[in-house]
Amino acid sequence: MKTTISAGISHCRLPDKGLDKVKFLDRWGASIAGAIMIAMLLTVISGFEPARTMFCKADEICLREWMSASSGWAAAIAAFVTLFALRRQIATQERQIDHQLGNIEPDIYVRCTVGEDHSPVAQVTISNRNRRPLSVHYIEAATPTNRIKLFPHFVTIDGNDRFQDAFGLPGAVSNCLLPGKEDGKGASIAVLTCFFEPDGHPDSVDESGLARYHTKVFCHGRLHGDKVAPCVLIAEVELVMLSL
Repeated sequence: MKTTISAGISHCRLPDKGLDKVKFLDRWGASIAGAIMIAMLLTVISGFEPARTMFCKADEICLREWMSASSGWAAAIAAFVTLFALRRQIATQERQIDHQLGNIEPDIYVRCTVGEDHSPVAQVTISNRNRRPLSVHYIEAATPTNRIKLFPHFVTIDGNDRFQDAFGLPGAVSNCLLPGKEDGKGASIAVLTCFFEPDGHPDSVDESGLARYHTKVFCHGRLHGDKVAPCVLIAEVELVMLSL
């Protein structure tokens, strides 16, 4: 069995109900506002009822009045775009402040390699740069077509072995607490070595008889502090083993 490294890095996904709305506005807000303004202008230019009565007086030349107000429209559009630029600058500054305060999301890195007995294993590396301790409880892998059972059997934190009393239970992780990052020190790192057992057909089988499974690994844990926040780390990886 040759060693195959295929890995992905992802971040901690913390629950935030308003996060998707904020991202949507940052990405599409200026475009939507511009489209609305253009649609209003085209409506006025058309001169058809009831658009005319909505935007113009009966005794005035509608298009001329709106074109004369173009400087005001331009100023409004420029102000709107400026607000979005300032919003992005503020978000960047907030991320820099979070980095200085240690409010950084943990990272996950997964690769497929071989263990000491030359059997294929999934090696999950978690780096906690957050100032709060991170506990890992459960790990799983899934693909669009099937699931893959992961069996954590060996865990180290900052190079120290941790006893696993949940050995043999699919996905169960015990005694895995990563300390929070302290000023002037490196991030705490946990390495979970897992046997894996596919529950379905591989995505492909190459000429040498290696079955390949393209999958996502989900690592469930919690960040501990004033409030205990659930955290899900996600990474993509290609797991490889001899075709059965």
